[in-house]
Amino acid sequence: MMLGSRAARWPKSHPGQQLIITVSVPARGFAAALIGCGWMMASAAPELPPVQEVAASLPAGTPVRVVTNSKIIAEQFRGVDIARGRLILSGGSWQLDKVRAMTALPGLDEPRRQPLPEPGAISQWAGLAADWTARLCRPQADLALIGTLKWLREDIGGFLARGDELEPVANILLPEDPHAASWSTALYGAAHLENELPLRKDLQAVVLDGGAATKYLPAIETPVVLAVLDRSVSDESAAEMVVQYMNNRGESLSVEHDVRWASPRGIEALGFWVPL
Repeated sequence: MMLGSRAARWPKSHPGQQLIITVSVPARGFAAALIGCGWMMASAAPELPPVQEVAASLPAGTPVRVVTNSKIIAEQFRGVDIARGRLILSGGSWQLDKVRAMTALPGLDEPRRQPLPEPGAISQWAGLAADWTARLCRPQADLALIGTLKWLREDIGGFLARGDELEPVANILLPEDPHAASWSTALYGAAHLENELPLRKDLQAVVLDGGAATKYLPAIETPVVLAVLDRSVSDESAAEMVVQYMNNRGESLSVEHDVRWASPRGIEALGFWVPL
């Protein structure tokens, strides 16, 4: 996880430079998800105005995301019933004192609702719990994982442990899902990535999971790219492409000294930067 957290510092201190780090691991399982968790843990919490102030500034029909004491809701804003003290959405109304946060959305394809996840041991340890409601209401949404979707979803369906306590990986990554009312991490399949390029301009980091995803490295324009190469797979073409790309366009750097991340035993790291 520390690699993602350390890499998150790069864009502010090195504008105009794309950080690229490739890690070679014995097996890819959970590596991309853990790196993504580290990135999310380093993200700043948004500052949201009070719900009443947000409501007063919105015209009826605006798509909004609302966090209540038990749910996350993405629907259209209809107004406020001041006499009854209720927030009115397209799917119903909510007592204002039960609404923790609200923010406008750029768009909404369909109404969505989901239970409100509670911060677990890892979120509390990482300091995410202090601003939990704001993070769920307006997540940063600047990270993407690219790889085999089935494997990525299996990893995100796992758990992180601290002592005897477990917390779902999805609590931290908030993966994009057709039914999610709030999400932060976009997921792309490497098999059809050419249909998604160029990626969204608001992405700040991409994790490339495996050789098939890493071959798209030259097409990724985010400030940070972290690639995971699986040594249990005999194909070395992706690793050779990375080295060639670095030799042609990049300037090498020390991951340990420039990024402040020392690779654990059994993991090899190659770092360099290219102009954006």
